[in-house]
Amino acid sequence: MGAFAEWQPRYAEHGIATFPVVILEDGRKTPAVKGYLRLGAKYSSQLTLKFGEHEAIGLACQRNKITVLDVDTPDERVLADALNRHGQTPFVVRSGSGNWQAWYRNNGEGRRIRPDPNLPIDILGDGYVVAPPSRGKKGTYELIQGTMHDLDGLPKMKGIANRNNRPAKATKEAEPVSKVLANTMREGSGRNDSLFRRALRNAHHARTQEELVEMVAHANKQFAEPLPSDEVLSCARSAWKYKMEGRLMVPGGEATAVVFKSDMDHLWDEPLALALLIRLRIANGYRNGAPFPLSQEIARSMNVSPPTYRAARDILAQRNFLEIIHPGGKGKNDPPIVRLL
Repeated sequence: MGAFAEWQPRYAEHGIATFPVVILEDGRKTPAVKGYLRLGAKYSSQLTLKFGEHEAIGLACQRNKITVLDVDTPDERVLADALNRHGQTPFVVRSGSGNWQAWYRNNGEGRRIRPDPNLPIDILGDGYVVAPPSRGKKGTYELIQGTMHDLDGLPKMKGIANRNNRPAKATKEAEPVSKVLANTMREGSGRNDSLFRRALRNAHHARTQEELVEMVAHANKQFAEPLPSDEVLSCARSAWKYKMEGRLMVPGGEATAVVFKSDMDHLWDEPLALALLIRLRIANGYRNGAPFPLSQEIARSMNVSPPTYRAARDILAQRNFLEIIHPGGKGKNDPPIVRLL
């Protein structure tokens, strides 16, 4: 069973009709059916019978009331800036090439390719997009923030023209991060925004919430007019909460791995398997689904015996967190080849 057959009903549960997509060797994406922009839920379900083995999923934006902020760069700072301008959303996707999608409720935005020629960003309120967990030559589309249930309550995008093509009313969220950074000595929200972003960066390094508060307080002293102590404490607490929930978007400090609540729900009875999953994601998550050799060195690093380690590995494979492409075992130079799902 391919990704389309498995995930078509999951999207359908949230009123979204999907269709199979072919991702070519050069990365181009082509719908496998005609009339995909008008495709409804009933026909979408029928497509799984013929195209069940397809590994890529598409959806029509306007038909499904979805607008996607398509960030055509792996630079997380560009994503953070865009979310600051257009509003936060609970549903964030990393594409197979490492770029980003942020999903919103469609509000008639239309399809706008590079509305700002200085930014590698498209606004896709029409046409179609490739959805997670599609698999292509460059990797797998991953849902890195949010769950399928968040599709039922997506926010509308801010900071752009509305249906009647009138400029959107300016809001604090729509203010570019670059402008905020250029005016960090300004009174009001600019300093607060700047301090919060500093808190998010420091949170990667802080070992305790108290240590983070000290870091943020030190950064606050650099302003010409420092913010009140209660603002410092609020920024630090919010950043610490992001860290505890695994929502820090910019990497830094020690190596990190994203672990969703659903991961823990599926591995609550196998803590060693969960620990192995975390280690594998830290060491190999950047590969975006590409295969890698699985050495027994990891068993020694976890202080467990090889049989215990192999049992944890097999549980990850049985529960679809890991695919064993080559079992290995034919000598010292024949390790298993696996990939993270």
